[in-house]
Amino acid sequence: MKTSDKEVDMPSPESHLSIEQRSLQLGKWGNLVMGVSGIAGAYASHSDALLVDGLYSGVNFFSAMIAARISLSIQSPADARYPLGYEAYEAIYVKYRALVLLGILSYAVFGAVSKIITYATGGEVPDLNFGPIILYMVAMVALCFGLAWWHYWNWRRTGSQSVLLSTEAKASVVDGIISAGAGGGLVGSLLLRGTFLEFIVPVSDSIVVILMCGCIVWQPLRIFLDALHEIAGGTAADEICAKTSSLVEAATAGHAVEILAVTTTKLGRTYFVIAYLNPKTPVAAAEVDHFRQQLETNCQKTLGPAKTEVIITAQAPYATPKAAG
Repeated sequence: MKTSDKEVDMPSPESHLSIEQRSLQLGKWGNLVMGVSGIAGAYASHSDALLVDGLYSGVNFFSAMIAARISLSIQSPADARYPLGYEAYEAIYVKYRALVLLGILSYAVFGAVSKIITYATGGEVPDLNFGPIILYMVAMVALCFGLAWWHYWNWRRTGSQSVLLSTEAKASVVDGIISAGAGGGLVGSLLLRGTFLEFIVPVSDSIVVILMCGCIVWQPLRIFLDALHEIAGGTAADEICAKTSSLVEAATAGHAVEILAVTTTKLGRTYFVIAYLNPKTPVAAAEVDHFRQQLETNCQKTLGPAKTEVIITAQAPYATPKAAG
């Protein structure tokens, strides 16, 4: 199903929520299968690399359950408990999900290094059983990239707005890379037998784990930092700020109003736009409300989910215009 420009500009929250829920539901069970398979494969093959892959999928399984609840929560309107709405739930979820994944990767590297040290100092390490590894690699790579496509397709169907589906799609791709890297690296280590590098075959899975974690750690780290920036109240991307400033300028054109600042932040999938205005003539409260509602409609057409606020003031909120969003 191709997403048209009209669908992106005028989203249907009800249908988008249904699509998002179905995508997360299938992803949940898919990750459960992969998590159990990874742990079982690690037990059968004595491979720490497969264990890391299984744990990663296990985190994805529990995350999908939490994401489904958050998907429903963020649809709730603002109330006395959360005057600004529930959008922060999405950013908080993404932040802690990335943090847990970083913890798993750190644990995996620590375990791999410990195993290498044990082997280097003459300790015993179990021999790898390569039979289950090949079967596991083929099945898990197909399942991971299938889930990634499923989440990405549904993300497009929701107007490319759901941070939850975008995060799940990226996580599935990373999971697929882990599975391919773990299986391919371990099977490839068989080629070292009979060569001068044969001595590293017993710890080949530990070497694969370290290389794998080093390659993929940047993805959850970047997600964590982006979510932390949102929660901390940092401004949105420069191009988004430029768009919102243009929308405010267009809305105030022809009126005796000075634009003191326009700030734009983002929480999850929702943008928050605040326009600080200094009217040169008296204005009624109803006029301000009408302007805000019109500005919010225009922002939603341009950006997707957005909330706006208009503050009438004679003083700019920042020391210099450059500091404004």
